[in-house]
Amino acid sequence: MAVMAATALLATACGDSPSSGASGGAPNAGGSASSQPVAYTQCMRSHGVPDYPGPDSSGQLPKIGSGQQVGVSDSRLTAAQGACQALWPYQAPTQAQLRQQLTGDLKFAQCMRSHGLPDFPDPTTVDGQPEFVISISRDGFDPHSPQVLAKVRVCERVLPPGVPRPSARVAP
Repeated sequence: MAVMAATALLATACGDSPSSGASGGAPNAGGSASSQPVAYTQCMRSHGVPDYPGPDSSGQLPKIGSGQQVGVSDSRLTAAQGACQALWPYQAPTQAQLRQQLTGDLKFAQCMRSHGLPDFPDPTTVDGQPEFVISISRDGFDPHSPQVLAKVRVCERVLPPGVPRPSARVAP
């Protein structure tokens, strides 16, 4: 059976992460997850897109692909997006942020091993992003079991502040 679609290992235990919205990308490290979408919306409105939608109830901005979606010309939308780009909350992580995430993910893996999962794998880098690749048959545990999820909740405490929750791909 093929590898299942990417899932957030900790999202299963603790709810969806802010970067799982339809807008794509990673949350920007500068500013809180809730203030960035609001600031971006205000900027877009002040730059000639008065009907630019605010964040939804989960704090995510919709992906706007054409000016028609927000009642302006494509050129006006593009100009506003350019002026507000620094506030876009879904910036790609920097190399320093990726190194910090990989370091945090390694600490997470060590914690999981020290809490009774000796075969918990170290993260690998997939498409430039740290990710755990877990095989239920090879690694000998189901990452969705209540026992493993309890260990996840304990080990997420070793992640440095600002480091996103580890993500994982799970195979049979």
